[in-house]
Amino acid sequence: MVYPVTLLTTNGPENMTAKQDAPAFHRNKQPMLDVLVPLLAGEQKHVLEIASGSGQHGPFFTDAMDNLVWWPSDINAEAINSINAWRRELDADAVQNPQLVDVTADQWRTGESFTGWPEKFDAIVSMNMIHIAPGAATPGLIEGAAKRLNSNGKLIFYGPFKRNGKQTADSNEKFDQWLKSRDADWGVRDLEDVTETAKSNGLTHYKTIEMPANNLVVVFRM
Repeated sequence: MVYPVTLLTTNGPENMTAKQDAPAFHRNKQPMLDVLVPLLAGEQKHVLEIASGSGQHGPFFTDAMDNLVWWPSDINAEAINSINAWRRELDADAVQNPQLVDVTADQWRTGESFTGWPEKFDAIVSMNMIHIAPGAATPGLIEGAAKRLNSNGKLIFYGPFKRNGKQTADSNEKFDQWLKSRDADWGVRDLEDVTETAKSNGLTHYKTIEMPANNLVVVFRM
C-alpha cells in the first residue's frame, strides 16, 4: 500500500530506521480527535487501528485520551518500522506493538488470533485506507472486524466516499481519477456498498459525520 509521506531518519536500537511523517496526519488529527472523544469516552477502550501508516495517530490520540489502549497495524513492513520509531520517540506507552496485517488474508478474515492481541476490541479504526487498497480490502476488513469487535463495539472509517454512486465533490472526482491512474483497483468507495457489506456481517450503521475536505467519518456498531 502506498502512503504519501516524508521520510525522517531516526536512530533505532539496532539499525537506522525510517520514521515517516504523513501530511494527512497533520491535517486530520484534530478533527478526528474531536470525533473520537465522544465515541470512545469512558472506561478503558482497546482500539485496533488498521493501516496505521506512519504511526502518528496512535501517540496523538492516546496522549489526548488516557482511557485508550491503541493497537496499530499495517500491511507494510516500512510502516511498522515507522510506528515503532514514533512510539519510542514520543514514549507512547499506551501504543502497543504493531502487527503486520493484511485484511484480505485468511488470518484476518476468519477471525484467527494475532499474537498479543486481546480477544475482542472496543473499536476498530481505519483512516484513509480503503480507497488506496484493492477492492477486496473493504469486505475483508469488515468481515474480520465483525469477528473481533465486542458487543456494541464500533467500526470507524474515515476518508472520502461516494454517495449513491456519485462523488460528493469535484475534488473527490479528481482524486478518484488519480487513484485509478495509479491502480485500476483503487478508488473512492460507495458508502451504500460499504454499508450493505457491513450489514451482511452483522454490523448496523450508527452515524455518518461530515468532515473537512469532503471526507466522512462513518461508524458501524455491533
